[in-house]
Amino acid sequence: MNSEHVEGTHTIIETQWDDRKIYIYLPQAWKQNESKTYPAILVQDGDQAMKALVPVLDELEALWKENKGREFILVMICPLDRLSEYTPWPAKAMATRFPDFKGKGDEYLKSLETNLLPWLLEHYRVDPDNVSLLGYSLGGLINVYALTIQDCWRHVAGICSSFWYDGWMSWLEGNSIGKGPDSIYLHYGTKEGKGKSGPMEHAARYAEETGQLLSQMLPGKVTVSNDEGGHHSLAGERYRNGLLWLNEEIGKY
Repeated sequence: MNSEHVEGTHTIIETQWDDRKIYIYLPQAWKQNESKTYPAILVQDGDQAMKALVPVLDELEALWKENKGREFILVMICPLDRLSEYTPWPAKAMATRFPDFKGKGDEYLKSLETNLLPWLLEHYRVDPDNVSLLGYSLGGLINVYALTIQDCWRHVAGICSSFWYDGWMSWLEGNSIGKGPDSIYLHYGTKEGKGKSGPMEHAARYAEETGQLLSQMLPGKVTVSNDEGGHHSLAGERYRNGLLWLNEEIGKY
């Protein structure tokens, strides 16, 4: 069952897909042409992401009125079990108070490609050949991991991605990225991992090394930026910058 939330001047549809809640933002022009399909951005951690992204919609729509970027549909997907869905293979937890990572990312990503995209085309006229990904933390990790096993994502943005994950660098070094996306955006905080122990302590270094490796694999397609914050610092600003970068990239085509 669908319900609508009014956020300022914007309508956000709350609906269900595959037993999970998703929030969908439709651009104003969506209702004006019932035969037109639209690019889309799938956002991991949809419940948290919505809080950060809804305040950016006014700015985004103002850019569209100036023909900057391109109108798209925003699909914010709430996880059922993020420690399972957003991890590429099983790994031990970083602290005893948390369960181990289950590593069911392949199943989750396959479901997005083979189930969610056709469903979005049928119900919301999403162009399945023009879909991008946005994610924070583990959501960023699974987005970038997706590039090593799928060819269906146009642009990929990972913010403060959990590249400290056990085995990540070895995986990336040993795998190719198929035909590759049109572009990749990585952002991290230089103080990520401060006060942590184990692999998390080196989160910023892993982010930097991932950016370097991807830039070698996909010359000219990778944008890497950073700020001086920790992992949870400046989250709203980081989400905003990621969304506006995606808008600019989508608008090029």
